[in-house]
Amino acid sequence: MSKIIAVIPNICEGRDQKFIEELTVRLDHVPNLMMLDVSRDSVRNRTVFAFTGTRESLVEGGLLLYEEALKKIDMRRHQGEYPRIGAVDVFPFVPLKDTTIEETVELSIDFARQVAHRFNLPVYLFSESARYAARRDIENIRQGEFEGFPEKIKDPRWKPDFGPDEFPPDAGATIIGARHPLISFKVLLNNGTLEMARAICQMLQAPHSGICHVKANSGLDNSTGLPFITVSIHNFRGTPMYRVIEIIRLEGHRFGVAIRKVEMIGLIPEIAFIESAQYYMGIQGFDHEKLLERNIQRHLNEKFLFSE
Repeated sequence: MSKIIAVIPNICEGRDQKFIEELTVRLDHVPNLMMLDVSRDSVRNRTVFAFTGTRESLVEGGLLLYEEALKKIDMRRHQGEYPRIGAVDVFPFVPLKDTTIEETVELSIDFARQVAHRFNLPVYLFSESARYAARRDIENIRQGEFEGFPEKIKDPRWKPDFGPDEFPPDAGATIIGARHPLISFKVLLNNGTLEMARAICQMLQAPHSGICHVKANSGLDNSTGLPFITVSIHNFRGTPMYRVIEIIRLEGHRFGVAIRKVEMIGLIPEIAFIESAQYYMGIQGFDHEKLLERNIQRHLNEKFLFSE
């Protein structure tokens, strides 16, 4: 499999561990599908899956995930610290190797049509698959959230790209599209209030003084009562992870709060960690081929290529 596309579906269930484990097992049994990661968050009441495989296996696994999630989740009873509009809130397709964003867009649109037809769901195309400029930004689609969408969907500007124009009261709507790889993490603060976390989020995203390629949301951790900030970096080469962490640290200082810990959400490109280590350790001019594992892998690859 030379071309690699991953899918990163987010479902609005993060508290029923048994259901998540059973769904993971069922996905593992889809032929030619490889599960990469399952990240369950009970505070956000959300689970993020990541899997790859052939085009056929991605579609089969994706439809299976929709089928099981829609049977399990009733959005009228859902509560969680994260914006959402439906049981399967978002289903991104991400090109990883030897494939173009255009190919990934084509696959995502075909899959969106199937989801709308099979499950009678309103489907919105986002990011690189979006047909309208306002829908490139997922936060524009999510504005109003599940509770406000029965009215929002009546606006002709928010007619779904596929599926019915009526909002299902139990399943909600879904967002599908192709996007570039992103980094997501949660920053737990050591004290303070939800209002402080919201203020820091606003500073991160301010139109004129915020940071490019960054989305942030705030909430309260159920187990500790401490405020947290969930961050998504949509172009980590343009805005490195360490830069976002340092700005949160700096802005938090104004309110007398500090970073207690950072939790990564889902998978992350290793270069993001390497660049962060170089930043915090003051390393300059380091050749990444000096990394032990990379050096060994390169030699193994060369041996394999030239062996008879």
